[in-house]
Amino acid sequence: MSVNYIPRVTQLDAVQLDSQVEELFKELVFVATKYIEPRYLQPLLPEIELLIRTWIFKYSVYDKKSTFGQQMLSLSYKSDHFSQSKLYWYYGYTIGLKYLKDRAIYSFTSNTKVQNIVSKLETFQLMGDIFSFCRFIQTGKYPMFIDLLLGLRLTAEKLTREDLTDFSWTRELLWHNLIELIGTTIAIINIFGLRRKLTSVLKYAWWRKHVKSNAASTAPVMSLQTVCVCCNNKPVLPHTMGCNHIFCYYCIVANKIADEEFACPKCYYNGKEVNKYIMP
Repeated sequence: MSVNYIPRVTQLDAVQLDSQVEELFKELVFVATKYIEPRYLQPLLPEIELLIRTWIFKYSVYDKKSTFGQQMLSLSYKSDHFSQSKLYWYYGYTIGLKYLKDRAIYSFTSNTKVQNIVSKLETFQLMGDIFSFCRFIQTGKYPMFIDLLLGLRLTAEKLTREDLTDFSWTRELLWHNLIELIGTTIAIINIFGLRRKLTSVLKYAWWRKHVKSNAASTAPVMSLQTVCVCCNNKPVLPHTMGCNHIFCYYCIVANKIADEEFACPKCYYNGKEVNKYIMP
């Protein structure tokens, strides 16, 4: 008798087991090839990982409509939801995209355009994972983004966790995955660019209507009371960027490197050139 309700922790355990199975196969392959010189093996790493993932896919999802992790927990995809075309889409998303990303990183390291495309694809994929995980927490269905895209539902032949009485494990595992996703998302956000965009939006609010740029209206003047407009400390190696405010060299250069459209925090002037301040 099949069971339609599957605890969230069981579904997440299956995902974790799949990752561990793949890592185990990789480790076995690397141990078997440890005496091969890295210069021969390293360029072929994307293809080796592609073969490993394809082999795992063939003998799990393709043949039995369930991953190895799901089989360990007596789970499987509903066969009536898993058509042949969905199999190909599943393979392309979970394996094909990973291979293309790894090969692009290895072969087009110096190609900025390709690297930017890869970075944007990773960002979109991460946003999809976050959305599907939040939905999974709410509904208990579709633990992975590809499952949500293809409408793949899990079923169980029997309850595998009938003796699970401490549901705090479920809560801990769910929050651990959510925090990991949030941490990964925050790491790829350009804080400087985000702050500039928020400032450009807020500058049209009522409290910014009378603020105008002081670009080149008066020459910057440095005195004993002058402080850097970024760090509010005495300017170290004072520099300017076209307005009448003075910056530390590190403050202005670091902000310009992080965000080319960085504007003065005081007058909001976006100077394109950074010049050393010279006492008159």
